[in-house]
Amino acid sequence: MEAVNRKITKSASTSTLEGLMQSKDSSVTQEPLDKDKLAWVLITPSILFLPLVLGDGYYINVMNFIAIYSIVALGLCLLLGYGGQLSISHSAFFAIGAYVSPIICLRYGLHPLVAIVLSQGIAAIAAWGIGAVVLRLKGHYLAIATLSFTIIIEVLIRELDWLTGGLEGLSSIPPISLGGFLIDSDWRFYFIIWSVVMLLLLFGLNLVNSRVGRIFRAIREAEDIASLFGADVKKYKVKLFILSSVYASFAGSLYAHYINFVCPAAGSIMFAIEIILVIAIGGYTLLWGAMLGVAFITILNEYLVALAEYKRTIYGLALILTMLFFPNGVLQGFKDFARILVQSLKKGART
Repeated sequence: MEAVNRKITKSASTSTLEGLMQSKDSSVTQEPLDKDKLAWVLITPSILFLPLVLGDGYYINVMNFIAIYSIVALGLCLLLGYGGQLSISHSAFFAIGAYVSPIICLRYGLHPLVAIVLSQGIAAIAAWGIGAVVLRLKGHYLAIATLSFTIIIEVLIRELDWLTGGLEGLSSIPPISLGGFLIDSDWRFYFIIWSVVMLLLLFGLNLVNSRVGRIFRAIREAEDIASLFGADVKKYKVKLFILSSVYASFAGSLYAHYINFVCPAAGSIMFAIEIILVIAIGGYTLLWGAMLGVAFITILNEYLVALAEYKRTIYGLALILTMLFFPNGVLQGFKDFARILVQSLKKGART
């Protein structure tokens, strides 16, 4: 009887938390949700018709890489912006997807789609194991713990050369095929990858405005208060960590089957820093901003080829300046500035 009472109390507390989140966010999130859906409906066809303008060549190739890295950025944006968990392990999970799927294909002869699904299962199990341990930590302690995992994965990739190819990497990775239709060109891959990206974006937009999304935001703002109202904080944090990690792993698998080659750079710390910089530029709570940040960094990389030796220094300075002057992200900073400017102009017009 006592156990039943505790269960009823916990259920009532969870309902109270959801009710509070619903009442608090209903007036705030409903309008952005409509705008996001409208933007998604308008932008998705435009992106899918873009190859007709760009043609089959260099720009399509760049757009494909923007799409791949956007999946990683969306996952990290969900974890950092809505879960409040700073993770530097996304490059490690990207590498897990990029290596496990080709290894399954090359060593066991399985179809690429089957290999991709299996690799996501392995990534999810790894994320569950890591998340259950490190998510007890907070702030920079969590960042250091996840960075350690990234370093471990990077070392394993280099040292297990009998499995991963070591520094030489893996080559002759088979492309994705649907039935007898090979996705073996930039043009074909474009329509597949961008359809996937836009569907994952739509899923993310719906998630953050759902009941679960409101609980994520409550945990981000105050874990103790969310727990007081009955939310299983650890469970929700681990679930979000798994989802975010699978986003990165899925992107890694698509990356490997697209370029048909993978090397240790796929799981480097530098790549992890680039993804964090992407979120800092786009805004920590803006899923659309994450994609814009990826586009900016990808295009910037194309023009920094001549300055490759100084790229780490440039990115480090950019990240420091962003944290100092745009703590909520560059895009969010410009949005706030534009809103303040519009309000000032309205007040001036009234007077």
